[in-house]
Amino acid sequence: MPTYAAGHCQLLRMIAASAGALALAGTPALAATSYTCSNAELLRVACADAACEVMDEAILTVAIDGYDRFTVCGEALCWSGPGTRQVSGAYEIVTGVGLKSEMGDGGAPNDAVLAFDPKTGMGTILAPPFYSPIQCLVHPGE
Repeated sequence: MPTYAAGHCQLLRMIAASAGALALAGTPALAATSYTCSNAELLRVACADAACEVMDEAILTVAIDGYDRFTVCGEALCWSGPGTRQVSGAYEIVTGVGLKSEMGDGGAPNDAVLAFDPKTGMGTILAPPFYSPIQCLVHPGE
């Protein structure tokens, strides 16, 4: 009987730990944290029709403020709107679906995703036509 009880308790601890890990995997980042990101000092890439090339002028700026407003700007293109944050392991992930054009001509909405490591600031931005490594600064409590 002691073997069963010990094994049963261990099984319950494993189930509880697994459930806790799953719950934490999708925990949103603190809303008061803001980020500013740029690829100014990094390789810049633009892609179209399944072909990508290095673009000297494609400097991107990305920001998410403490109210989850997500903004992505590059060249003469700029989109903004609500962002959705989540933490997955060591990474922060921000997605924006249907971000609205900030240009006067009312350009087409765009989807974007930013994934980065808040410890190093290194990450990737995907916001067609831009697919680029990016460096982020974390501003807690702003």
